[in-house]
Amino acid sequence: MKKTLSILFLLLSLLAFKNLAYAETPIDACWNFNKAGDYKRAIEAGKLAVKKDPYNSDAYFCLGKAYLNIGELKSAYENMKKAESLTNKKEDLMYIYNKIGDILSKMGYLDDALLYYSRSLSLAKDLGDTAMQATLLNNIAGIYDDKGELDKALSYYEESLSLQTNEKYKATTYNNIAIIYSKKDDYQRAVKYYQKAIEIDEKYGDYHKASIFKLNLGNTYRKMKDYENAEKYLSEGLEGVKRVGDKYWEATGYVYLAWLYRDKGDKKSAREYYTRAYNIFKSIGAEGDAQGVLADIQALERKRITVYGGVEIGSKGVKAQAYKIALKGDDFYDLNEILRESINTTIISGVKESGKFSKEGIEETAQAVKTFVDKLKEKGVPAENIFIVASSAIASVENKDELANRVKELTGYNLEFLTVKDEVLFAIAGSVPPKYFYNSILVDIGSGNTKIGYLEKVGNSTNVKNFEIPYGTVSLTEKANKGNDFQNELTNILNNEVVPMLKSESQKNPAYVNRKNVFLVGGIIWAITTLQKPSQIEDAYVKLTLADIKTFTQSLRQNPDKVLNPDLSKLKPELREKAKKQIDKVKDVFTVENLYSGSMLLETIGKTWGFDKKTLIFPRYGNWLVGYVVLRGYFEETAPANSGK
Repeated sequence: MKKTLSILFLLLSLLAFKNLAYAETPIDACWNFNKAGDYKRAIEAGKLAVKKDPYNSDAYFCLGKAYLNIGELKSAYENMKKAESLTNKKEDLMYIYNKIGDILSKMGYLDDALLYYSRSLSLAKDLGDTAMQATLLNNIAGIYDDKGELDKALSYYEESLSLQTNEKYKATTYNNIAIIYSKKDDYQRAVKYYQKAIEIDEKYGDYHKASIFKLNLGNTYRKMKDYENAEKYLSEGLEGVKRVGDKYWEATGYVYLAWLYRDKGDKKSAREYYTRAYNIFKSIGAEGDAQGVLADIQALERKRITVYGGVEIGSKGVKAQAYKIALKGDDFYDLNEILRESINTTIISGVKESGKFSKEGIEETAQAVKTFVDKLKEKGVPAENIFIVASSAIASVENKDELANRVKELTGYNLEFLTVKDEVLFAIAGSVPPKYFYNSILVDIGSGNTKIGYLEKVGNSTNVKNFEIPYGTVSLTEKANKGNDFQNELTNILNNEVVPMLKSESQKNPAYVNRKNVFLVGGIIWAITTLQKPSQIEDAYVKLTLADIKTFTQSLRQNPDKVLNPDLSKLKPELREKAKKQIDKVKDVFTVENLYSGSMLLETIGKTWGFDKKTLIFPRYGNWLVGYVVLRGYFEETAPANSGK
């Protein structure tokens, strides 16, 4: 749900497309219905205007705006492009380009939207229209907000403010700056900017817009868990928008109240307000918003805490995990670990040469899977909440069906073979907090391969971009050991195979090098943080730097015994015991050569893609299982709820 406002909201009376000097024409009616939030009738009036004058750019503009207001983006785009084709007036094109930018932004084509906003801004500068320049800088800031580049968005909002000589017009930008600070979890500063926006609008008698800002302020107090102030401002804001007949923001106010009562645990009241919002959105033709509310209503009934277990077959063997999983809003998931164990098997042994699993490897692995399925049930995991998967490294083997059949015989469960794309999606959903989905990449270094990817928003859909490096900690070690000199062979593989692949992928998809957050998962990341930062053994998120990785690699080469036995003397007894157990697990899972190969691979990725300028994060409890159950199990009972609440 869009909560930012365009400064253009303040300037509708100045639009070249509106003509209020005469008796109401179809175009007048179109604009008036748009302003009143009656979008269905705006479309009817816009269609009539187009029919009466099919060469009138203004008519297509108004009709396109009406479609935009109800979220019918394809129709909005077609009409705006038609308006563009029917005029060569700079002022008209300035407004049209701005609206095309709005449409493309909502479609998820952020770079294209930025292009149109920039065209509009260029015309505004040619025309000396500083007010419109301020509007466009405001909209460009919104693009960077959507890209997750919050600091850049702030800089554009500040530039927009510098062009606004009329204090009245600054209120909208103050509101949008407040939204940025709210996203940065800087709620106190967000409150300050909302209050400045409200104060200005009340000073100039614009109680309608002040009421909208009060709704946003109330929603921020909700996020702060200051429910008293949240209810106060939401009630005041709702009363104000109802007074002027703004149906869209009345419905939005009801959504905010529903979120408030949901957070307070009052499902009955939350459902009542959701229903009011849904009915209004439907009545004005805001179908996208209505569907979002419907998903929220369904989400009220979703089980909040559930026990899930997973068994994964990978290159090194079989791992089992079980968690109590609960939703925690936007931040992440609350996880209570019930089980985490692994059994090394010979499943991958000889596959490079023969292309097949050996019969011994299949039997050993299937028996390990059965052991873990039985153990998960003993731990209280419901049978229907147990999932068994095989990693993409296993899925590529010729006789994988023999493994799946044996697992089925022993356990009764189907074995699902994951693709690299599956692994990236599940890893992101289970490792990356939702607020970082669209400004981060994920690097998952496994035993047999490395999966790298990110999510991108395209309209109302989410796409997964991903690729695979055919080396992980174990497979890279095995390949390097085939040469005459392990160190030289390892360096050659990384420089001659991995680096060109990284460069090629980042040229095709610049997000790999442009996104500022990198979430690192996989055994080698766990090993590095465990050995290098034992004092943070309980931290859910551990920050790393490229320098940390380089230091680990160098120290491992010079003195591996020291690396494998870090000083724990300064830790408190309970923490020391936990750290020691994890360090022992690292020694059980990896050889020194595995650790060195994995850290060199990670360092190579970091050097090639400039990790020294990025925030590196290890999500300790993030893994495929969490993402798998969230996307395929936990949310299958109902439609998925909207994020960003």
